[in-house]
Amino acid sequence: MPIITTAAITILLKSLAQKGIEKIVETGAENISSDAYSWLKNLFYKDNEPKKILKELRNNPADTDLLGNASAIINNSLEDNPLFEKYLEEIIKKAGAEKGSISNSKNVVTGNVSTGGGHFVNGDNNNIS
Repeated sequence: MPIITTAAITILLKSLAQKGIEKIVETGAENISSDAYSWLKNLFYKDNEPKKILKELRNNPADTDLLGNASAIINNSLEDNPLFEKYLEEIIKKAGAEKGSISNSKNVVTGNVSTGGGHFVNGDNNNIS
């Protein structure tokens, strides 16, 4: 499996463990096919409850062994049916892509800060003497 796919699966698994399936597909739920949603849910949920691997990931999302085991579940499913690769791609593209934003913060600097050789001060009470 390509490295970029492995990285995307790792990000997806961490989000799935921390947020649950409803939250990770919330932003793209109208765009994700019901088949893709069902496929992912069947891998990691039983009777609407997270399976053991997902519960363990929730408690320790940085555990590489757990991430490897959860990735193996996805990889085994992909080997069983190549159609599932389309589902994975769809989920990663539409729901796995989280966009970060900063809100309610006054000390945010964006763009190029060129001081022209002078001093640059950001924030409150930052006096240069």
